[in-house]
Amino acid sequence: MKKALLITAIAAVSISAAACSSKKATETTAAPAETTAAETTTEAETDEDYTSGIITAIDGDVLTVKDDYNDEEKKYDISGAEVTNEFPLSEGDWVDITFPADSTDDPVPAIALEVTSSMLEQTTDPVAEGTIKDVASDSMTLEVDGEEYKVLTGNAYVVAKDGIKADETVEVTYLGDLDDEPLAIKIVSEDQKDSDEAKINAFVGKVAQIGEDGDHIVLEAQTGDFFTFVSGDTDFSQYAEGDTLQIQYDGSINDKEIQIVKITKK
Repeated sequence: MKKALLITAIAAVSISAAACSSKKATETTAAPAETTAAETTTEAETDEDYTSGIITAIDGDVLTVKDDYNDEEKKYDISGAEVTNEFPLSEGDWVDITFPADSTDDPVPAIALEVTSSMLEQTTDPVAEGTIKDVASDSMTLEVDGEEYKVLTGNAYVVAKDGIKADETVEVTYLGDLDDEPLAIKIVSEDQKDSDEAKINAFVGKVAQIGEDGDHIVLEAQTGDFFTFVSGDTDFSQYAEGDTLQIQYDGSINDKEIQIVKITKK
């Protein structure tokens, strides 16, 4: 009886080993997958190239970019591209473009575009929205996202029914860094944000110089900085050094020469 059981066990082990051997043989002899022509083409199409340049023209989704390396202009279609930008695209923007290598299409289909320097950002003064916590004669404390900042107000164009007051929610256009006592250029209360006055850009300062050629006037800020305002059709003879003026202007207070729209004596 024991001998019969032993023979049966040996037979079972032999069958199991044969099955494993057969399975291994099957796995070993499987034909390797062949790379098809279509797959090879797909891999080739994923090859990418890069360039940097300045936008010289915009026609819908087609940008004309002057290459920074060879000064040649080329058109790129960004309709299917991943675009990274904080401001709307504008002529004069510096961009990095990713596109298919060796593409012969015109315009070239862009894969990705990133704006590294925006013209609109350079001509738009920064704005902070917050709550006034404290007011002094020529400054205020502004709370923005839980942080408090001292903002200089001596040259601010104020659009508010009751002036600058504590606990008022305001929108502040400023010059400088919030962490380093910026100069407020315009302060607009929440209830005046949609008013016509809030759309005006203006600066209040003392006259430091009137150009001898009659085409510009210089105002001094409380920080000691000077701002040059220009106009070809304004009579500056009615103003004198030391006068306090409010000058409405076009563009940005950061412009080298700020274009005058209107002057009001304060």
